[in-house]
Amino acid sequence: MSSDAERDEKRLKVRNIVTAVLVIIFFTGIITMYYRMLYNEKRNNIIKNGEMTAREAAELIDRYLTTNTASVKLAAYTLDEMIREGRTDEEIQDYLVGQSTAVRAAIIENSTGLYGYINGRFFSGTNWEPPGDYDATKRPWYLRPMEHPGEITILDPYFDVQSGNVMLALGKTLCDGVSVISVDVSLDQIQNLTEEAVKNGDSDMEMILNDKGTVVAHSDKNEVGKNYPDDKGSLGSEIADRLNKGNSYFEFIYNGANYIVYVEDMQNGWSCISVYDATGVFGSLRSIMIWTITVVIAIVLVISLLMTRSNRYLRMSSRAIAASEAKSEFLSQMSHEIRTPINAMMGMNEMILRESNDASIRTYSENVKTAGRHLLGLVDEILDYSGMDKDKKEDEAGNRREDYDTSYWENIAIKEIYHEKFIAPDARILVVDDNPMNIMVFKSLVKQTKAIIDTANSGDEGIRLTAGNRYDIIFLDHMMPEKDGIETLHEIKGNPANPNKTTPAICLTANAIPGAKEKYISEGFDDYLTKPVDPDALDEMILEYLPEDMVIKCSFDEDAEEGDDTELPEAVKAISSELIDTDRGLRNSGTVESYLALLKVFYEDIDGKTGELNRFYEEEDYRNYTIKVHALKSSARIIGAGDLGEEAQRLENAGKAGDIEYIKSHHETFINRYNSFKEPLSSVFPAPDSDHDKPEADADLMEGVMEEIMAAAEDMDCEKLDSIFEEMGDYRIPEKSRDLYEKLKDASEKYEYKTILKLIGEEWHP
Repeated sequence: MSSDAERDEKRLKVRNIVTAVLVIIFFTGIITMYYRMLYNEKRNNIIKNGEMTAREAAELIDRYLTTNTASVKLAAYTLDEMIREGRTDEEIQDYLVGQSTAVRAAIIENSTGLYGYINGRFFSGTNWEPPGDYDATKRPWYLRPMEHPGEITILDPYFDVQSGNVMLALGKTLCDGVSVISVDVSLDQIQNLTEEAVKNGDSDMEMILNDKGTVVAHSDKNEVGKNYPDDKGSLGSEIADRLNKGNSYFEFIYNGANYIVYVEDMQNGWSCISVYDATGVFGSLRSIMIWTITVVIAIVLVISLLMTRSNRYLRMSSRAIAASEAKSEFLSQMSHEIRTPINAMMGMNEMILRESNDASIRTYSENVKTAGRHLLGLVDEILDYSGMDKDKKEDEAGNRREDYDTSYWENIAIKEIYHEKFIAPDARILVVDDNPMNIMVFKSLVKQTKAIIDTANSGDEGIRLTAGNRYDIIFLDHMMPEKDGIETLHEIKGNPANPNKTTPAICLTANAIPGAKEKYISEGFDDYLTKPVDPDALDEMILEYLPEDMVIKCSFDEDAEEGDDTELPEAVKAISSELIDTDRGLRNSGTVESYLALLKVFYEDIDGKTGELNRFYEEEDYRNYTIKVHALKSSARIIGAGDLGEEAQRLENAGKAGDIEYIKSHHETFINRYNSFKEPLSSVFPAPDSDHDKPEADADLMEGVMEEIMAAAEDMDCEKLDSIFEEMGDYRIPEKSRDLYEKLKDASEKYEYKTILKLIGEEWHP
């Protein structure tokens, strides 16, 4: 072999090795990235479920403790008055007996009633006589309140002499500074609530710890009474150590197991803790990742070996033409084998870039995209070196081949991933929602289906529409004022004469907790969708419930409207990401045009909705306050204002639970945050320029316009209304009609057809 041939062989070996290493690195990076994404998704779901389980358990136990705390406060208040008035021991005993009877009747548990040390002697509301050596002033139920005068104190679990049960004692000092009133709380009830939390939730372990780390209740009864900080080397000790760091959730490995823990703070320094053993979940993900990487490495090594052997064979061939043809055929196959998985991965990576809102994942994806393009370039260079021309031309075998442009392969991969689009001829869909932004989003997302969409902004309006029209699917919002979605559905289904008695009904709700679907189906719904509505989930839902003869499926690039390639205005891009996640908002809205329309409605509603919330708050009308904050939560999430949506969610939860104190302490902060959106959005939607130079609409024109608006509102034709107001943009509205006109325009943007008809009927005077 000549020196030139040896150099060529070495050079080719190096190129083969470099290519193999690059391919392995590329696929390993892709697989690792997907593993991290799946890991984070699983982890976040576990944390979310843990939060829900812990919060529900904490609320039940807090409510239970609050009932007992209230009985102690009431008794202390009355006894303070009796001590000041110098009431006799007999009168005090009679009061405690009567009050204990009331307490035991109100609280379904094994209670010892009220008892205490008053006026230098022991009293029992159940007339219990203690043993002769019983010294009340040395008992923990007396000593603890004396250490914290004026406060309601809770003892660690202890064995009660009177009842023979493990109890908790709640106590409070009285006005003389030496007397104490107390009541025992059954630990059995708290233990039952803790065990039920595991049965009904998604956690593997549930526990209640007091401020010292002592186990008050545990899904494993054997753990009750242990002090975890002192129980070194145990799982409980690991949890207690991390509680002091103040995190609401944390993750750690103990004895080879992977635990995720969520902590919910309770009153009196207690903590409700949900523990999930994620070892199996994460272990299976790791196994899949390792197995996949191993397979990729094996495939790449086999391909490299085949390439090396083929090149050796080609060099040894005595027939140049045959060698050339063999080389071309082999390299064509190798091109396909290498490019196909790379481009499929790049197509899937492109989907991550389009759909992920996680900044770190998007950074990884951008790096993968850059590396993928570079890798394909290296493959091209290797093929060029080996005699394959990259441009489109007749190759050595006499066949044309496609230009392996990266974007071409990305498009192929993306087309394979996207599900088929469809249109729905003659399908008629009704959507009922009191939030106009939700209706705007829904109509935007189903626009491409060509279905006829009717809308209603209340349950009663939806019932009226179903009485006179036959629909193929009905979408009902759950939480609406006056008549909610469940009540609306029952009225529709309960009327034998209603033509939609058997129409599939889908519940639209932000309630995504476990068991929600079963709840809605039990109420008569056929299915449910969570809000903000996912476009793909909505498409799948419509396809599932529409009759087959109403659906025409089409490929990705056939019979579909052109994609929206409109750029977001710079003013929108400039808005702080802490306020609005525009990527999330765009995905929720469907198109840039729809997103800007939703942003505008959100912006223009700020003053009005602030006024409504403040009015309901000042009037202490917390039912309507909760409904309005629920609607605002949905609007915030739609535009991508996630933090504002979460704050609204917490206020809504408080309203539903009757936690008025939470609303009072957070209302002002929430309103200030809501109003902070006005300034940045004002640069996106500046006040309109003066229409001084426009011709004024005369009386005849205004009369005709009002008639057209009324007719369109009666037909609930939103497109016609939009067209009317757009045409009137060329005219100056007369001053006497301007206020009414703006009200009508605002009602039209919110699909409030009844309001339009009412305004014209009451305020239009030609």
